[in-house]
This record gives sequence, structure tokens and C-alpha cells, in this order.
Amino acid sequence: MAEGRVTESAADGSDSDGGVDVAALLGSDDETFAGALSDRTGPVAVVGDPFAGRETVLDAAAERLDAVRIRLRPDDDAADRLTALGDGPVVVDGCQHLYRRAVGGFDLLDRFLNWLVGRDAPVVTGWNRYAWTYLDTTQGIGREFPVTVELRPLGASELADAILCRYGDTARFLADDAERGSVVSIRHRPVEWRGISRSIPYPVVNIPGVGTAGRDGDLDPKDVVFERLAAVSNGNVGVAAGLWERQRGDELRPSDVVAAGADLTLDRDEAFCLRIVLAKESVSRAELAEIVGDGLDRVLGRLVRDELVTVEDDRVNLAPAAVPSVVVATERERIL
Repeated sequence: MAEGRVTESAADGSDSDGGVDVAALLGSDDETFAGALSDRTGPVAVVGDPFAGRETVLDAAAERLDAVRIRLRPDDDAADRLTALGDGPVVVDGCQHLYRRAVGGFDLLDRFLNWLVGRDAPVVTGWNRYAWTYLDTTQGIGREFPVTVELRPLGASELADAILCRYGDTARFLADDAERGSVVSIRHRPVEWRGISRSIPYPVVNIPGVGTAGRDGDLDPKDVVFERLAAVSNGNVGVAAGLWERQRGDELRPSDVVAAGADLTLDRDEAFCLRIVLAKESVSRAELAEIVGDGLDRVLGRLVRDELVTVEDDRVNLAPAAVPSVVVATERERIL
């Protein structure tokens, strides 16, 4: 790859920010980030949830540094790509693809870190938060980066601006009726004990109903929808866009905003497979097959039916609207 700034398409499912600027995405870390780019004091790590806006932050770094801009993808020969970059500033996205959960799975990461040590020019790297947490726990990767900045969750008004800027204000916003807006609803979870299956009822707090009972005349349904969107997406602009696209129609109520795969129950193989997809955002079937084995088709079939992932050719991609459910389900299984 020749030197100079290179921009690549985000065909691997990388995040999209909906026009949110860097200062909003980084919050209190914005000054730290700007200082690191000015001082050029060492490699910088930009860490964020899937789809939360790393793309915008790294684009800004590439423009500021006049840097080569590359994005690593599943099955890339990343070592060859990096060694061919020359001696100038570099911005590297998709660093979650530098490891595999397999024997010898950290070899490429080690080569990358050795490459970092030998560079005098600035390097800015982008990392999926869940991959970063795993690598920092198992490999202490945080020690390799003098500066680490993290993307922050956005508020309801910020998400509203981003979503309406992208899609336009075409929906008719309606309040939930009394039944849909109730504070508590009852759901059932299947359990098995000593070969006997039962369906156990349990209460679920209905977020749109909390704080709105008896105040329908005081709250604008549009505001309530975006408060709900911020709560379900955890302030993640890319996830919020996925939820919006999933539910978008002529009419929209707060209770329509629901993450894909909400309240799903997974077996261990499904949860572990899904955690890898969460950390990688896009992963090859071959990499998953190393972990799941012959049962991969069954596992992927379940995950596709629950709208948690999509499968295109040889790639398994995380669905933005499923991120909240995937995080809860895999952390419930205590999978790092």
C-alpha cells in the first residue's frame, strides 16, 4: 500500500456514527485525544462499543495526522499489510482482528506490538471494547499504549439529533396506551430440573412505563421514544440506528423500541460463539468453526433466527439492533 491517506469502505460491518462529532463521542477524553495527536507521544488506542462511532474518531485522526488509514478485517494477512505501510503516521482500525481464541491465537498480536515498538511516527489504533477487555485481562495490552481514550454513551437529545438528521422526522410519535405502558409485565422462562421442564413466570420492568404513569399530558411522546432509545441502546448511536431501522414505520411508540433477541436464553456453545462475534463485530465461519466445531451450523441457525447475527458468504456479522441483548446474554454466562 502506498503512503498517504487511504480510506477504505466499511464493508465488514464497522460502526457508523450518524454525523456525531468527535467531541461528542469522546466527551472528557476529547482534550486528551487532541493533545496526543499534537504531541505525538506514542501509540494511541481508541476503544469503543461495536458501532459506537470509532470510525469518526479514527477518520479525524487520519485527517489531522495526514496518515495512512487502513482497516483490518477477518482473515487479513495483517502483518504483511502493516509492514508495507512505510514510515509515516498510520491509523489502524479493526484491531480486534489481531487475535484468535485458539492455540497460537496471539501470534499476530505479538507481531503487531513488536511493529509498534519499532516506529517513530504516530500510530492511532481502534479497538472493540469487548476485545480490548479480553486482551487487557489476558495479555495486559493496555500497558502498550501511553494514551487510551474511550467513546462515551450519548444522551437522548444527542441521539435524537443524529437519528433525525440521518432518517428525517417522518414517524408519527404516539404515547403508549395503559396496557402497553404498564410498569411491570409478566414473562416466562423455560427451565429444566431432573429432566422435568417447567415455565417459570417472572416480572419485568417495562422501561417506557416507568416515570410516565399519570403524566401522559406532561411528556411529548417523541421525547419519551428517544429516552427509551437511549436506554435500550445504552447511548450507542450505531445501535440506536439499528433499533430505529428495525422498528421504523408510520407510527412509533416507546414500547416499540426493543432490542433484537430480547430475553433470549442461550446454551454454552451459542453464548461463547456470540461473545466472539460481539468482540470481533465480523468474523469468518472458519474462525468460529475452530471453537464450536461440527455444531456451528446449528448454532448459527439459532442466532440468525433470533436476529442476533447475519451471515454473508463466509462472514458472520453482528446485528447492531442485537448488541444490548448479546451483551446481557453473554455476560450472564460470565464469558469474558
